[in-house]
Amino acid sequence: MLNDLFKIKPNFKEVEPVKLYYNVGCLLDIPTGTYIKGQKGENILNGGLGVLTAIAGKGNTFKSTLAHYMMLSAVSKVISSGTGTYINTYDTEMNIHIDRLKTFASNFPEFKNNDIIQSGMWNITDKTLHTGNEWYKILKEFLRNEKLKNRSGYVFETPIMGADGKTIKTLFPTFGEIDSISEFDTADTEEMQNKNELGESGGNTIHMRLGLAKTRLLMELPGLCNSAAHYMLLTAHLGTEIPMQQGPYAVPTKKLQHLKMGDKIKGVTDKFFFLPNIFWQTVNSSLLINQNTKGPEYPKTRDKVDEGSTDLNIVTIRQLRNKAGPSGITLEIIISQTEGVLPSLTEFHFIKENERYGLEGNNTQYNLVLYPQVKLSRTTVRSQIDSDPLLRKAIKFTADLLQIKQVYKTLDMEIPSLKTLYEKLNNKYDFNILLNTRDFWTFNNYEHSVPFLSAFDLLEMYYDKYEPYWLNKTPSTTSKKKVV
Repeated sequence: MLNDLFKIKPNFKEVEPVKLYYNVGCLLDIPTGTYIKGQKGENILNGGLGVLTAIAGKGNTFKSTLAHYMMLSAVSKVISSGTGTYINTYDTEMNIHIDRLKTFASNFPEFKNNDIIQSGMWNITDKTLHTGNEWYKILKEFLRNEKLKNRSGYVFETPIMGADGKTIKTLFPTFGEIDSISEFDTADTEEMQNKNELGESGGNTIHMRLGLAKTRLLMELPGLCNSAAHYMLLTAHLGTEIPMQQGPYAVPTKKLQHLKMGDKIKGVTDKFFFLPNIFWQTVNSSLLINQNTKGPEYPKTRDKVDEGSTDLNIVTIRQLRNKAGPSGITLEIIISQTEGVLPSLTEFHFIKENERYGLEGNNTQYNLVLYPQVKLSRTTVRSQIDSDPLLRKAIKFTADLLQIKQVYKTLDMEIPSLKTLYEKLNNKYDFNILLNTRDFWTFNNYEHSVPFLSAFDLLEMYYDKYEPYWLNKTPSTTSKKKVV
């Protein structure tokens, strides 16, 4: 033990020991987060949506659809605690269709009977109504004069334990999007454009002024959003950089290690590359079709091949930056043009393409090891996912365990075969009870109608290191334990 030399130290306030992330699913949580102990010994995944999340990509790579999904998914988890929140989307490109956003929202059970746009929970505006500086001024007034000024009324307790052994408390989160920051402008630059025709010298400094405004915005957002618990998504356009220097002495540069040489994110300043907590790139998108039927690889129903359909797409995304873990991870996300992101189908495709991890059977008829009683096939799995919540959870557990195996390289325990894990836990608990759970945290974690159980909990249960707090503690040698 070292002796403490200094008797008096600066009286600085200390930051919260954990930066809170909100779960979004669809393979996006584990690569961006870590498991942290909850109040009752459970393992809570603190990953998904950070305070500032950036998504950049070329046109038609579904970056806006992905941003909407991340925000709506995080919001659905938050409001499942029984408290509504506030969401704002600032559409700088003026091409958002409200009905499409309503369809995306309806994919989440929390929004099926709740029109969050009509109710005023989700406000959507664009630059025909507010210039960038006007929009930001209104947002700041809300965050500073309402949330921060009256913070005592908006502080909630989380189930997550800090390093000091106390539960973390936070301001109830609000959410927002700028879609896209590449097209973000301000009143003064609009005035310059109105006063000067194309080619006139009076407009020569427009881009410089825009750059200064965006730099200031990006400098202010981290402090404002972190202090007010306002979670922002920023999208941006990706293009090709044309080097100004030519010849053997031209040295290409990259703003981010995992950004492809020659790719350029348009209309942003350098601060856009290092201030977000998480930075995703939509690398490319392509139709997800079956080569034999020429219809979607996973049709909506077995009876409808839907040859030539362009609805189902697979989007490759790469993690350019991650302040909470490793960068460079690449994922494939399945997106329907009509329904939006399909998280469970994405997770199923992930395990199927990774040597059929957690699947048993042949190439045409198979089942999940963790849910053996339900038989699956390529042509039925999509409709089965839509109708069977236990199947969705079994897929989620399987995908999470595979990601834990791939991403967390320093675990102090081996991941057993899923067959072995299933047999041990099913013998002790009845695995269907374990599937009838949720794996995302809420502010009413211990009063929620659906009990909490994460994939990491399953591992600790296998090694007899954890038993769910919501199970009957009475020992029994004749029957499996039941839910309280």
